[in-house]
Amino acid sequence: SIWICARHYNQHIPREIGNVKNESDSMTDYFAAVRLSRQQARDSAVNLLQEAMAYSDQTKAAETSAELEDIVQTALSEAQIESLVIAKGDADCVAYISDKGVSVAVASPEGGLVQEDVAVIADIVMTQSDYGMEDIYVVEVQ
Repeated sequence: SIWICARHYNQHIPREIGNVKNESDSMTDYFAAVRLSRQQARDSAVNLLQEAMAYSDQTKAAETSAELEDIVQTALSEAQIESLVIAKGDADCVAYISDKGVSVAVASPEGGLVQEDVAVIADIVMTQSDYGMEDIYVVEVQ
């Protein structure tokens, strides 16, 4: 089953982003903040792995190289999911892949997400990843 969580994220946007002028700006800022946070965390992990590779023996370096490849593949899958969800008509979205599943935060369309929207998003996620329906979480950002 797919879970739809309707939550209001407007009040959770970090203050550093600036004053929010309207709901559309707020939503845009939310997605920008999430993407920036995700990229900073990923960059930090890559830097640590690259340092570990530089000071490791050949076996450990090969393991670290595989971890770096996983990070790159995850980033590519997230980007593909986001592009396809936006291409299907949603204003914006952010996908996050972890070992526990795939979360897709989608900008709430006028009238809200309906089951058909969630089914299309789930289909996109399943074709772009190795996850099944039980591992997909769609969150409506209002």
